[in-house]
Amino acid sequence: MSVIGKWALQGVVVFVFAWMATVAAQWSGSIVKSTSSDRLAALSSVRLSTESVAASVGKKAQGNAVAVGALSESNE
Repeated sequence: MSVIGKWALQGVVVFVFAWMATVAAQWSGSIVKSTSSDRLAALSSVRLSTESVAASVGKKAQGNAVAVGALSESNE
């Protein structure tokens, strides 16, 4: 890779990291400006969504276990 290509790649990497830092700073600033009840509501909604995903995955896993068990019993 040429020297100019390396410099261009480094410039792109620096730009991406600077953009990520800016986004993180804006997000952090919005969190700091919000009230504690806003933060609690956000945490509760995230917790509820992860619990619902975990429950649906658990139901699918149980359903698949039954289906696999039924297939293995029918093959015997």
